[in-house]
Amino acid sequence: MHQKIFISQIYPGRSISRTLLLLTSLREFGGKQADCPVWIFYPEILGDPGEKESIRLRELGAEIIPCDGEQDVLSFPFGAKVQAAATAEKLAAGKTELVIWLDEDTLILAEPDEFRLPSGISLGYRPVHHKLLGISWDQEPDPFWSLIYQYCQASPEQDFPMVTHVGEKIHPYFNAGVFIVRPELGILKQWWKVFEECFRAAPFQPFYEKNELYAVFLHQALFTGILINLLDRGEMQLLNPAINYPLHLHQDIPPDLRAKRIDDLVTVRYENSFSDPDWQQNFPISQELKGWIRDQLQHCQFQGV
Repeated sequence: MHQKIFISQIYPGRSISRTLLLLTSLREFGGKQADCPVWIFYPEILGDPGEKESIRLRELGAEIIPCDGEQDVLSFPFGAKVQAAATAEKLAAGKTELVIWLDEDTLILAEPDEFRLPSGISLGYRPVHHKLLGISWDQEPDPFWSLIYQYCQASPEQDFPMVTHVGEKIHPYFNAGVFIVRPELGILKQWWKVFEECFRAAPFQPFYEKNELYAVFLHQALFTGILINLLDRGEMQLLNPAINYPLHLHQDIPPDLRAKRIDDLVTVRYENSFSDPDWQQNFPISQELKGWIRDQLQHCQFQGV
């Protein structure tokens, strides 16, 4: 049985270059975990991946897994992601001890030692990068979060404080861009079950109309509610801030929390950071790593979407 499987997905409307960049960084900098199996979920609605892209993904050791879904799921923000995560968990049961989800805009810069969860721990997590729809710790859950907890059968009494990457103290709000779970627990299956019920549900529609961010981050809010419901805090492991560090928010992070050098991080999220032609001046980074990223962006024919 594999100890762990890394999983990511190619999203509708996104370039495959991000996935190639993620895979290349894992193989280059992953250390003892560099050779772990990788599953890439590919929505069938996109048609078959191009022959050239498929060859490059397989050369990097990825297994491409087609995934299907109804049109309303695929068109709703990150609906395909939640469905793919549940499918991955089902496929991984009995094959691996751990499933590691990494969003495609992730770079691995050092061996992710913390991706090995100790016995008794069922979840490795990072809080969200910044609060956005989250609730400050000194405030009560608002109507949106009360609805989330209701559908997830969670209780605010189970809440505990988290600190975002930019230093905000908030109620639980887990980042769904990187996490580690044990597939036999069915956490991702439950996430998909609740998401499938909620994204169409009438009580959520006014929130979407009020602010599109409620639709964009529904999946992440429900992820939070499911985790609060299914796991005790003692089953969760907070990962180091050097994991899932937001390059795109580097200047927004308080100086005492800000990375002194990008080279010292384990994994980063970059969103549109590399679309900026001046990206090399936007954060502290060695000439060696800067050159490696620059070469890979060119090799992967990187596009900003």
